[in-house]
Amino acid sequence: MTTSEARTGTARTASADTVDSTEVVVGRHLQAFLAGDVETIMADFAEDALLCTPEGALRGHDQIRGFFTQALPLFPPGATTVNVTRQIVDKELVYVVWTASSPAVEVPSACDVFIVRNGKLVYQCFAGQLVLKQAPS
Repeated sequence: MTTSEARTGTARTASADTVDSTEVVVGRHLQAFLAGDVETIMADFAEDALLCTPEGALRGHDQIRGFFTQALPLFPPGATTVNVTRQIVDKELVYVVWTASSPAVEVPSACDVFIVRNGKLVYQCFAGQLVLKQAPS
């Protein structure tokens, strides 16, 4: 699978209007991540959003931008494969289980939880196993 493809198993438990809005925001977030587009990633986050990672909690655009600026070089556009193995959407909440591979890193298991309100990501929690193959260029 290439960066522009996604294979998903999706379960929906909310109204179509709510799910579509939530799915659109999270889908755009994933596509921007795979494109290495930090500006689009940041445009989807609320100003006071919270991103939780194994290294700690990051609040607001400045801290969240710093995280993605460091993470994106590990996943170069056109050379990264992502496989979404499970996606559950329930109103404003999205749970995604995924794997990835790039020249720099192997991700045998990861998950993200998102909360979307008023068309913006207000919360993201990431946890996963990242195995470095080589230092990013």
